[in-house]
Amino acid sequence: MPWRKYPTKEGKFGPIYMVARGVQVRCDYRKKWTVFARLGDQRKNVTLGEGREGLAKAIKLAESISAQIRKPGKGREAIPPSSTAPKFADYSRNWLRECSGKWDEQTEERYEVILRIHLLPDPNLKGKRLDEITRADVKKCLRGILLKRSAATVELAYTVLNGVFEEAVDEEILSSNPARRLLKSVLPPRSQRKVLEADPMTREERDLFLAHAEKICTWTERLIFKIMFHTGFRLGEALAMRERNLDRREMTYRVTESYKVKRFGTPKKGKMRLVDLPSFLAEELESYLVHLRKEALKEGKGREVDLLFLDPREKGSWPYSQRRVQYIMKKVCRSAGLRVRNPHDLRHTYATIMLMAHQSPAYVQKQLGHSSISMTVDVYGHWISGQGRDGLEDALSGGVRNPHISAYQREGHR
Repeated sequence: MPWRKYPTKEGKFGPIYMVARGVQVRCDYRKKWTVFARLGDQRKNVTLGEGREGLAKAIKLAESISAQIRKPGKGREAIPPSSTAPKFADYSRNWLRECSGKWDEQTEERYEVILRIHLLPDPNLKGKRLDEITRADVKKCLRGILLKRSAATVELAYTVLNGVFEEAVDEEILSSNPARRLLKSVLPPRSQRKVLEADPMTREERDLFLAHAEKICTWTERLIFKIMFHTGFRLGEALAMRERNLDRREMTYRVTESYKVKRFGTPKKGKMRLVDLPSFLAEELESYLVHLRKEALKEGKGREVDLLFLDPREKGSWPYSQRRVQYIMKKVCRSAGLRVRNPHDLRHTYATIMLMAHQSPAYVQKQLGHSSISMTVDVYGHWISGQGRDGLEDALSGGVRNPHISAYQREGHR
């Protein structure tokens, strides 16, 4: 066994044989034996094969390289000129699969989409091996994404690239990470970034939208929009609604799931919450459940109801897709003569209407599921500039105080 005479250390995928200084034989993530040789800033690797036969060949080549290195003037020529480092596409897919246990489902899905849509087709990365990708390539890739998408998308793309290259460095496939600390040279400072602001509807626009939805949408489709308008649910949370989470007596709904692309997961940041429903919406949901039970009986499915918003076009029990809801919403906006919004703007509409009606920011935060009141105020504060207008002149002139302050404050307790 030619490898037994060499010292070893434990690597990520098996033993690493230390054939000579700068020359190693180890198993890579594909379970193939590879020779790694390093001379100064020059680094090459050659993959020989799997199993004992691949290991024997790798040791033989490593011995040949180490013998040549010891000869004066022969070191650089002794390292094979060709590289068999894995291609970026293959390695990044493997990275996503192996690291998926570290992330929640939504994070894994976002990384998969970034990789599939933005990184794998990019001409600066496509078809290249890991060791062929330079910092200039990574920078061009990220700047190309910034021309079409938001800074947040660029940050996600950078996170994926940095993760892939750091893993390759850890496995000693690369000697350095070409993406490291590159984001600052691509993105402008946060204070100068163009941020896509929310575009909520006014109360009048909301009512006009719902009036036109009454004409062109099914009951199921109308109710999806009403729930988002009157509870602040995210679209995925509304589509994942189940009968068992509805408390008719207390008029509340427990948000425990979100839905997207035939996959159920936890709500954003994994936080469940209890949301109050307005009485008129709770009553309509009760009527809608009666309707669903009748339809289930007609189809011979019994009286049990689970998911509320099943799409009749889908094979199997799946809710409406987010894309279909976006399409329907666009139709309703155009029918009503309104500027086209996206479904998340219905959540923004709920928040701004509630705050402009002097509802407590703490209560709105609880309803929306924000992590803090400051987040709620940061996002929606500039839509409520007239909130403290009542009694302003009297308060400043020393007359009647603002009617919105508490009796405790009127008594002089500060």
